[in-house]
Amino acid sequence: MPLPPMPTQVRCPKCQASFVVEVRTLIDVGEEPDLKQQFLRGRVNYAKCPQCGSGGMMSTPIVYHDPDKELLISYLPPELSLSADQRERYVGSLVNAVMNSLPPERRKGYFLQPRTALTLDSLFDAILEADGITKEMLEDQRAKVRLITMLREAAEDEETLSKLVEEHRQELNYEFFLLLSNAIDADEEAGDQEHADALRGLREKLLDRVSPAMPAAAPEDATYQDLIDMLQGVEPGRVWRTTIALNRARLDYGFFQALTSKIEAAEAADDTDTSKALTELRERILEEIEAQNRMARDAQDKASLLIMELSEAENLEAAVREHRDGLNDVFVSLLARYQEIARAQNDVARAEKLGTILETVIDVLDEDLSPDLRLIHKLLLAEFPDGTDAVLEENRGLLNEAFLASYDQYVESVKDREDEKLLEHLKQTRSRIVAKISILRA
Repeated sequence: MPLPPMPTQVRCPKCQASFVVEVRTLIDVGEEPDLKQQFLRGRVNYAKCPQCGSGGMMSTPIVYHDPDKELLISYLPPELSLSADQRERYVGSLVNAVMNSLPPERRKGYFLQPRTALTLDSLFDAILEADGITKEMLEDQRAKVRLITMLREAAEDEETLSKLVEEHRQELNYEFFLLLSNAIDADEEAGDQEHADALRGLREKLLDRVSPAMPAAAPEDATYQDLIDMLQGVEPGRVWRTTIALNRARLDYGFFQALTSKIEAAEAADDTDTSKALTELRERILEEIEAQNRMARDAQDKASLLIMELSEAENLEAAVREHRDGLNDVFVSLLARYQEIARAQNDVARAEKLGTILETVIDVLDEDLSPDLRLIHKLLLAEFPDGTDAVLEENRGLLNEAFLASYDQYVESVKDREDEKLLEHLKQTRSRIVAKISILRA
């Protein structure tokens, strides 16, 4: 049973108003998986004054537990000035509470050596590193967050903002705008509409000043030469990965045959630079395709196991919520495919059961989708092209470069599956989105 938060009375340091905040000292993501993302977004132990609206994350002792990653980490804010004995007793009581809530077979060796985080940032780092995120990636994201903060503070001063944009133009790339869009979504989910609106206003001002390179799908009538030229101009990184995903169906045997012919022609002409550049391009494309295939196989294996588990669950909704983190797009796509197979085989009972699981999953997922993701979800379910056009018309207020960035982020998230039909649907839908945005701008 999860340890509930403790109602605690606090005083606002700005206006001195008193109010009650729910404070957690134990974050056990094994018992409450949703707490992980809430904590990483700074929404656990977050106090917002109902009087003046100021707020922030409270400085409070925390023990973080993730049984799947075998993480048990304590953080005691230095400003509490606890003695070594007090710290040991406090952490020991929370660790014992976790151990006592588990059956004996789940009490593993890592409980005997809980880790200590000296700062809240180092606790966040430990959690993210266990998910495979490197220190370099974390520092890159922090640099982007610092830049967002700097730009937001200057947003009302047009001259200062323009100067900062010129100084940091190279950093205002596709990845930066994805992070900014994610920050807006996180604020809206947390109910901080004022901050979300401020960031949205900043985003619009930045997009008036810069045009970040965006992943592109080649036109329908593009030749293999056009594809080669386009891919040569894409730098490594997220834009590269998404561009490969968007054009995956076009990267067939004929494409590689054309690319190889160009390499051989360059070698025959003793054009070493061109031959080397094209050979490196071919290797990059093949490596990215293999990486996406590998990720697709791993993701589908995990999704298959989860479908089997949910099929046997006595309380389906509870089981779906328990496995909320595993309900990704690979899972939904595979579940829908299994349902289609069952129908094709006239296995009515299995098709109905899978359909019930699918409906329950969609209901749970829709509860916390941001406006952009809800629109993407509608576009996925719409019949192309008429249904797609109708959905876009109904949601024209959301259609801008920022939504296109969110859409491309979604495409990247599904690029690792071997579902050419889905990727082609996404590519066709993207062309409609771009066309609609162009019409709205005119």
